[in-house]
Amino acid sequence: MDMNKLRNSQGKRGFAGKRKLRFGIFAAVLTLAVVAVVIMLNVAVGAVETNWGLTVDLTRIGATDFSQATFDVLDSFEEPVHIYTVYQPGTNSSLRLQVENILEKYRAYNHNIALDTIDPVSEPSRVQQYAGEETVSEGAIIVTNADASRVRVVQRSDYYYNYTSSITRQTHTMFNVEGALTSAILYVTSDATPRVFYLTGHNELDAATYCTMLTEWLTENNYEVAVLDLANGGETLRAGDVLVVIDPRRDMSEAEYQVLSRWLAEGGRLLMSLNYDVDQSVLNNFHRLLEEYHMGFGDGYIQESENSASNWREAVYSLVPNMDAEHEITAPLAANGMTLLFPYARPLLPVDFPESGNVYDTILFSSNQAVVVNGDETSAPGSFPIAMTMLRQDSEDPSRDVRILLMGGYNVLANTVAMSYSYNPNFLLNAFQWLVNVETTVSIAPRIEDEGILAIPDAATAWSLAAVVVIAIPLAVAIAGIVVWVKRRRK
Repeated sequence: MDMNKLRNSQGKRGFAGKRKLRFGIFAAVLTLAVVAVVIMLNVAVGAVETNWGLTVDLTRIGATDFSQATFDVLDSFEEPVHIYTVYQPGTNSSLRLQVENILEKYRAYNHNIALDTIDPVSEPSRVQQYAGEETVSEGAIIVTNADASRVRVVQRSDYYYNYTSSITRQTHTMFNVEGALTSAILYVTSDATPRVFYLTGHNELDAATYCTMLTEWLTENNYEVAVLDLANGGETLRAGDVLVVIDPRRDMSEAEYQVLSRWLAEGGRLLMSLNYDVDQSVLNNFHRLLEEYHMGFGDGYIQESENSASNWREAVYSLVPNMDAEHEITAPLAANGMTLLFPYARPLLPVDFPESGNVYDTILFSSNQAVVVNGDETSAPGSFPIAMTMLRQDSEDPSRDVRILLMGGYNVLANTVAMSYSYNPNFLLNAFQWLVNVETTVSIAPRIEDEGILAIPDAATAWSLAAVVVIAIPLAVAIAGIVVWVKRRRK
């Protein structure tokens, strides 16, 4: 064999081997560099989360994505607030992990918040210290001010529960840790709580039975809710109180009318709804009260055409109403593409002679193809008002503003409809916040998702996933790179 050819062949193989060696080393170094970068990014993200409370929310319902209302509340106080979670040691459920992640974000944003855990089994006296006689279940959250003079107990069932709508037949998972916590913090750091009363004594809808969800949402958002029986010496209404009148079927007395007329003129807040099947001819004093402000209810119910985008799943009586894009109640909904469900809506009377100084707004209305069905009669097509507000401002004292909200039908206030459509709670909470017009309430609706929240099952699984993502996968890639390099070198 020619020695020169042999030397040339060996030289080429040597050069190729060195090139493979350099390539292999480069690949291995690059792989290790990627691993290092991944690890450093995870450490950096962890540091950011710990120190500033900034996390990426991967839940389908935005369970840890705070609203502006929460940031406003967290910016509003400097005094200490204590938050206690009630769990036995070793409880590592997915829900606990989700809740504690949210709590850490609260603490990171406002360092006046202190977090602690109470074991209800070994420390029952600590639970009783804050909750008194109230039964506190595992998973509850207790929020107090510095001296525990104001305490709010948030039960697990207040922020996490399932509900099956009788309208849609869908089961919804409700997750409202943010609303419950923010409201509790606002409660313990403020001195006043707006009052809401359900009027009774006139065959109204039984709010204690049919409006339990609305009551819970109001309570969670820092309202004091009670029932008022004027005829039997009930609570005295004050300026700024909200009176809710849901579907009365019997008229109020003259004495009641005089009380409500004076109260409303001096800064009352009225929300009234009337179902389509109520005979208005028996409600003379209720109408007198509304006529003082040039407002009232029409007869019958609104029906959309089958092909209209303003009905729900082609049910002509289940309206998806249009909204005023500029009003305080509906603007946030319209801006975010939120829709409402409003079945069997009774039309409201248009304001023909608005009194000077009063501001009227139709905030919900049908399409211009709708008709009003009243017995055997059907109106000509047109757009009809479904919800309307009236504001008479007091230039010297905003607490004495007169505010009225009329809604054509009680369904949106009742459990079956209030819970049947995702954004109905947003509308209702916005409405009450507009009515009270004070900064001692928040408007945070529960997050609703058919399939619930996406959460890691437990702490052990969380660490396992972290080990796989941060260590195992990058290490496997590095080993594979080294194996490939060794095989190529041997060829």
